[in-house]
Amino acid sequence: MRYLLTIILLFSGFASAQVKQTVSVYHYHTKPPLVINIQIKQGLYYDFTRYLNTRSTTHHFELVFVPRKRIERMLKDEKLQGILLGVNPVWFNDKKEVNYLWTEKIFTDRDEVVSLAETPIEFTTPDSLAGKVFGGVRGFYYYGISELVNRNKISHIETVKEVDLFYMLLNKRIDAAVISRSTLDYLVKKNNWQSIFHLSNKPHDIYERRVLVPKHLSPVFDELDTIVKKLPKDKNWLKILARYK
Repeated sequence: MRYLLTIILLFSGFASAQVKQTVSVYHYHTKPPLVINIQIKQGLYYDFTRYLNTRSTTHHFELVFVPRKRIERMLKDEKLQGILLGVNPVWFNDKKEVNYLWTEKIFTDRDEVVSLAETPIEFTTPDSLAGKVFGGVRGFYYYGISELVNRNKISHIETVKEVDLFYMLLNKRIDAAVISRSTLDYLVKKNNWQSIFHLSNKPHDIYERRVLVPKHLSPVFDELDTIVKKLPKDKNWLKILARYK
């Protein structure tokens, strides 16, 4: 009887150790290399989620796409039952980081001002784009540039996906566009576009991609923050990042 009781206790302890709380990892970016192929779950965001699952002892993370506007409604109504990947406090009016919990950076990204090499544009201030045709993603806000667009000083053509901006440049529908450096590096390498595009010496913005965690999920944040703080020295994570450069 004592032996049987010991077996039962060991089994129940093992079973409880295997049960992890499922946490949704929300994202609204659908561009490479962050998300490359949804069907086969390929991309940096998928790899990061899988990486978390190899490090977490109490949570199981699952990547979920939700459009930006819906994310904003969920945050406003305090109904975000998960974490938000690849974002920055400035984008959610939380520069002082008081409304939400924020991890350290996952990686640093840049918004580059891109034009054709044959007609290069150097970005110094938003006014340097005056009289040009600017391409942007519908619903995105471009600091300084959007203001000039609203004042009709810059012509503006919108598209649904950031990837489309490359083809708008190639077809000379636009003069310049703001494109994430991570996306630029990945697609330039994939398509052998090394000599086609010009990057302004000055980017539009430099920022850290981080993870937003609602305050009611502080236990998730505590473990997540510990994992993220170790990223810069984790060789496995650095190898993952290197795949997309």
